[in-house]
Amino acid sequence: MKKRITLLVALSVFILGCSLPRPAVSQDRKPPSSPTPPTPEERARAAEVMKELRNKWLTADADEFGLEGEDAKAKVWGVMMETALPSGVATLISIRDGTASLYTTGGGGVLGGYSAKAQARQFVLAAEKHLARMKPTKEFPYPETGRVKFYVLTRAGVYTVDVDDKALWSERHALHRLYRAGHEVLTGLRLASGKQ
Repeated sequence: MKKRITLLVALSVFILGCSLPRPAVSQDRKPPSSPTPPTPEERARAAEVMKELRNKWLTADADEFGLEGEDAKAKVWGVMMETALPSGVATLISIRDGTASLYTTGGGGVLGGYSAKAQARQFVLAAEKHLARMKPTKEFPYPETGRVKFYVLTRAGVYTVDVDDKALWSERHALHRLYRAGHEVLTGLRLASGKQ
C-alpha cells in the first residue's frame, strides 16, 4: 500500500505541476501572463519521469496496490492501453479497484483516481476476457506510430498484444470491445476533468 501511495503521489505532484488551473480575473484587469513554455530540457525530463512511472506500473506486483477482497484475488488486476501518435505516446492505465490515469511521453496527463471508476473496472474485466489473444512478455516497448499496444497486468506476469489503430475501429476486430472499453475510460476522465 505504501508503494502504491508513493507512486500515485509522485504522479499527481508531477501532473498537477504541469496543469495547474489559471486564476480567474475580472474583465477590467489585464489577465496574468501565460506561463512560459517548457524548455526542451524540461520536456525531456518530463518525458523521462513519465517513462519511469510507466515502467513502475509494468513491473509492480499486484500486492503493492492495496487491492482488497475479490480484486486482490483476481487473475487480472490492471490493464494499460498505449496509442502512438505523431506527437508522442498516450498511456492509459486502469486498475481493478477502479483507479485510472492517463499520461503522455510529452509529460502531461491526468491522475483520474476514481473519477472514471465504473469504466476503469469494465476495462480491466474486458482485458481479462481477451487475455487468450495475448502473449506473455518481459519487455515493454512503446508502440510505433499508428499502432496500439495493450499490456495486461496479471498475477502470472504481463501479457501484451500490438494492433493497428485503424483496424481496432472495426466492430469485427477481435479486440474491438477491449479498445472501446479503453475509450470509455478516456471519456470518463475527460468528463470528470470538465466538471473540475
